[in-house]
Amino acid sequence: MKNKNILFAFGLFLGIVFSACSASNEEVPINIPSEDDDVCCSQDDENNIKLILAGLKEVTGLSRQSVEGYTLKVYARTANLYVGYNDIYFAVEKTESGRHVKDFAVTALSPLMDMGMMKHSTPIANQFDQIDSYPIYHTWVAPLMAGEWTLPISYRIKDLTGTLSGAPITIEATPSDQVWIKSFKWNNQTFYLTLAAPQELKTGVNTISAYVSKKSDDATQPYLPASEVFAIDIYPTMPDMGNHTSPNNEPLLLQADGSYQGKLNLTMTGLWDIHLHVKDAEGNTVAGGEELSDLYLSIVI
Repeated sequence: MKNKNILFAFGLFLGIVFSACSASNEEVPINIPSEDDDVCCSQDDENNIKLILAGLKEVTGLSRQSVEGYTLKVYARTANLYVGYNDIYFAVEKTESGRHVKDFAVTALSPLMDMGMMKHSTPIANQFDQIDSYPIYHTWVAPLMAGEWTLPISYRIKDLTGTLSGAPITIEATPSDQVWIKSFKWNNQTFYLTLAAPQELKTGVNTISAYVSKKSDDATQPYLPASEVFAIDIYPTMPDMGNHTSPNNEPLLLQADGSYQGKLNLTMTGLWDIHLHVKDAEGNTVAGGEELSDLYLSIVI
């Protein structure tokens, strides 16, 4: 009889335990997280984006600006921007997860230098190109001088729109006193010729690109690519080597994408001056001249 009572009590205990567990399972359902539609849905996409950005640097003072749960990141080939041509790349992350947002766009870039008595902008691309269908956008900016600048960035992230100004950043002088941007005047207008990607030039024949921008009537507004059409002859010389030149150079001519492209032959390493002869569509001289003109860019390879 005693054994029967013990078995009965043990069975009652088990019944209470299973009943409690069953009740607990009903009160706490299992939640399976739904997919986040904000971000890239494929891990392969994330890996490819990170691979692209791994070859770039976050721009000091300009990257990692936050807005309503998102972080805008700004990248370039180096952590600092220089006088003259700079490639700039934009990506947006979900701040909480660090994953990249697929539905965003950069709509404007408005660089400004405040010199106290005077404020001015600088040449920009005025377009933002997507990189290989990934949510990374590219443009370029060409600050006219070293010093403190602001670079407000207008954006759209899903349904959010606005402008992030960030803190002022310091534009550095070009390495080794190189000259990657030069101005000239024509018809009472100021134009700027910017050599693209000057740090990528190598010995031998290079296909080079440049942009011609026109100063805005309101100097505080970005200087956009000029609508005027030019042809630009180039005469490279080495000032440290008796100004010897090189053969097989081709003029910079306007392309469908708005850039000017030509051929530049750099026969050896060192300092090169690229003298410019700018002509209008009829072949009339606009600025500079043949051979050792006073309008020139300087690069070091």
